[in-house]
Amino acid sequence: MKKSGGIILLFSLVITFTALGILLLLSSTATSNLRTAANKYVRTQLISNIRSGNTLIENVTLPAFNDEGILEIETIESGTIQLKRLEQKASRYQGQFTFADLGAHDHFKQIQDQFTISLWMKPQNLASPLTGLQLPYSGEPVLGFSQKRFDDYPGAGFQFAFSRIVENTVARLNFNVTLNDSEVRTFYSLGFNNIIDSEWIFVTVVYDGNQLRIFRNELVMAHLNASGNVDWSTIANGSFFVGKYVDTPAFGGMFFSGQIRNVGIWNIAMNNASVGYMHQQGLNFNPLINFSNYASSDQLLGFWKMNDGTGSYVLDYSIYSNNGGIINRRNTDQCWTTVTDSFTYIISSEFNEFERSENLR
Repeated sequence: MKKSGGIILLFSLVITFTALGILLLLSSTATSNLRTAANKYVRTQLISNIRSGNTLIENVTLPAFNDEGILEIETIESGTIQLKRLEQKASRYQGQFTFADLGAHDHFKQIQDQFTISLWMKPQNLASPLTGLQLPYSGEPVLGFSQKRFDDYPGAGFQFAFSRIVENTVARLNFNVTLNDSEVRTFYSLGFNNIIDSEWIFVTVVYDGNQLRIFRNELVMAHLNASGNVDWSTIANGSFFVGKYVDTPAFGGMFFSGQIRNVGIWNIAMNNASVGYMHQQGLNFNPLINFSNYASSDQLLGFWKMNDGTGSYVLDYSIYSNNGGIINRRNTDQCWTTVTDSFTYIISSEFNEFERSENLR
């Protein structure tokens, strides 16, 4: 009987410890599930707050920021939202001493029978002492990866440059490109008039293999039929310049005067909706994220926000890292300026002692 009783006691202990083990396992699993659910809830609240901050920036007239550029908003149940406002910077060109060299990269030559080139620019010129007009000068360059046209030679590559019409009283922006169609090189030029000094405009050129289109902000200003690939045959070691021609001498030549931001090159022909989306995003457009009507991040060859704000480097945001340099022969600090009434933001949120931050670029 003692032996039988001992067996029963041992069996009871086994059952008891097994049950306790199961209870502990269930308790641990339940605790883990609760922790996972809590973390998921906190993460959801933080993401929701970040999105709310983004919506506020884009759609609401915000109250005043403090002296440090910070605005803090208390939510009813889900913590705080903090907006930190930072001034936008732009590259500044003095008309005589400043230009940017974005380098001689062969992959730029991937633009053949399709491309999109865009930039924001703000011409800034001194008033003429004779006419009082404040306009870009005829022949003033904006940017290009090209060799200039002369005599019977049609040039090579592409460039943006200004001209004057109507007895020198109206400024016109021209896009020039040479296309090679079955060894026949043809020079094409299209553009639009009434460039206003000290006004930001978004300029885009699209080529789809059959037609060239140039946009001012979101509107197609001109188009013409064209065929062939971009002619690179005579450009071996030339650089992609902003603010000067490839052969502009260091002193005494023609240079751009004004501000430039967001220079982008894609080897795809974007549609009108994509150009419209880029314009609507303004200086905060991010070319690395496909969203809404923009779906060309994989075709991006180079994108320079030109907002570095200090020093002599110009960073490329594409995967190619075509970082360039900006040069002012008098003072490097004069290469940059603050964009009036234009900001970028850091959106932060705190909830249940957790934090999350995102940059609205």
